[in-house]
Amino acid sequence: MRMFCRNLLPAPLLLGFMVAALDATPAAAQTPIKFLLAWTYEPPTSSWTLAQTSGCFKRNGLDVTIDGGRGSGDTLSKVAAGAYDIGVADFSVLVSFNAKFPNQRMIATLIINDRAPNSIVALKTSGITKPKDVVNKNIADNVGEASRELFPAFAKANGIDPNSVNWVSVTPNLRETTLVRRQADAAAGNLLTIWVGLHRLGLQDSDFTIIPYADWGVDIMGNAVVTKPAWAASHEDALKKFVACGVDALRTSVLQPSAAVDSLKGYNRMVDRDEGIAELEYSNRVTIMTDYVKANGLGGVDDARVDRALNEISDAFKVAKPAVDTVWNPAYLPPAAARRIKP
Repeated sequence: MRMFCRNLLPAPLLLGFMVAALDATPAAAQTPIKFLLAWTYEPPTSSWTLAQTSGCFKRNGLDVTIDGGRGSGDTLSKVAAGAYDIGVADFSVLVSFNAKFPNQRMIATLIINDRAPNSIVALKTSGITKPKDVVNKNIADNVGEASRELFPAFAKANGIDPNSVNWVSVTPNLRETTLVRRQADAAAGNLLTIWVGLHRLGLQDSDFTIIPYADWGVDIMGNAVVTKPAWAASHEDALKKFVACGVDALRTSVLQPSAAVDSLKGYNRMVDRDEGIAELEYSNRVTIMTDYVKANGLGGVDDARVDRALNEISDAFKVAKPAVDTVWNPAYLPPAAARRIKP
């Protein structure tokens, strides 16, 4: 029997029909999937709680358990170990992980953030407004964080000696506080996380400057849905359904951010609705709704761009450049026409 998954929005109908057309198993025989986010339940990740609360997973025969994560490296380790089936992780960290643990290689099957959020952020009072202004400055970030690890690529693209900055190692929850207290000249990290953190500390956009790596020569993808190749091959139908529901929910988070934020209620009651909507809209605008996504749809990326990104990532991490098909497999995505965003 086929079960029909009502699309999260009346339009576009194509992906809704495509999700509906996927065979769904009766509830008694649903496929269990353990899913680990890269970070906690926050507005920028609310598309996944929406995919759950809307019932799309369930209607497609998927019994999905969603847990908050502790960073991309931790997520990759747990998925590789089999504690989780699918996870969300930064694409550059995925490449680094595969280089370190080739026998536990992972693949990306859906690009969530077409534009990586790696950045340097500084208070306006610091005088830092462009890449070369960070030379001989103290930059706060946690050890192993993607923006810190990718700084050599950012430095190379902008003619900076990567050893010309001094790193102030802090825990993730103290990065913005360290910056506000002027215990560092700047902070590196996910611009969404820092933007939210600074606003919650009472600052406004006019109080700080964001220098996104993507605006200064580092064109790579951000978070992606990851899994083990063996799991993907043995759960092809389930993974396609999971990804289709994810794309549908991502679209809704763009067109109806309030619906996505409301889905967080059972996961994070501390989220203020109005603030959450503003945070999600900012995240969508900066990292998801790129010109490429507007033209080609959510979730995908062409092999040529992946290849260029691998050049930058492998150089920054000092690892051998992998082949595109060892880190990126678009076979589980819905057709491009079904992934486009049309109000």
